[in-house]
Amino acid sequence: MSDTSANQGALDPKRPWITDPEQLPSKMDWFATFLNPTGKSPKLHFTRAWSVLFFAGVISWLGLTVVFGVVGATGVDASSLNAFHSYFLFTLFAVTSVLSYVIHARRLNHAGKSPVWSLIVLIPLILGTLSFLSSVQGSAAKYDKMYEARAEFLEDPEGWRQEHLAKQREAQAKKIKAREEAEAAEAAGEDGRESGERSGPPQGQRGGRGGGWNSGPSADKPLPTQEAYIVRPNLVSFYSTIVVLNFFVMFWSLLWVARTPFPNRKKAKDGAFDSAGQTSGAFD
Repeated sequence: MSDTSANQGALDPKRPWITDPEQLPSKMDWFATFLNPTGKSPKLHFTRAWSVLFFAGVISWLGLTVVFGVVGATGVDASSLNAFHSYFLFTLFAVTSVLSYVIHARRLNHAGKSPVWSLIVLIPLILGTLSFLSSVQGSAAKYDKMYEARAEFLEDPEGWRQEHLAKQREAQAKKIKAREEAEAAEAAGEDGRESGERSGPPQGQRGGRGGGWNSGPSADKPLPTQEAYIVRPNLVSFYSTIVVLNFFVMFWSLLWVARTPFPNRKKAKDGAFDSAGQTSGAFD
């Protein structure tokens, strides 16, 4: 039998490897595949839905990052685009994680496996959310300190400047004194290790500010909004965690879920077809 005649007798001439009618793309209900976790999806339908979610994430993460980077390189203010991108990725990865859970549950239902296994795909979403909330709490605490320092400044700007100028001069004087003591110790013949230990404290004082925090906006300047300081920067911790963990979930999906055989499939003696006339080879 020629390849042409074999293809003509296939369920789908364009996809001659499909031997099970339920695997046909025309039988796929995209709405149910993504939204009904209690249904069943054969392998081909699962892999098609999984591919859609995968490429949606890749294009949104890398594709839009490159596009917005090029726009920023041209001199255009891309701050609003970057903010949009952060919230868009936050929403996209949250939604695709839930949709991924649905298609995994349907695939496991079809294979006769417990759909509880599909909860694995929600682990990155859960850990990403916990990472985001933890980062937000830390940023909120820093923002509160900045707010208190800003309120102190607004109450008496000139007094605030004089007080912090005095603190800076005092810190500078301590560093000069410590350096002079270290130089005197070296001149007296002490080894480099001892001089290094004496010069340690001023290094620890380096970078300290009297504004109530060690980094971020100064109290004598307007504070950023809570959204810009607390929420938006920490969105990265959310979807970065999801991307990293989904890398491992991907192997589990492709190597086990997508390859899980149909239930009750029996091979014939010749190994080519089962009792239903369906192949039992690599596509199982």
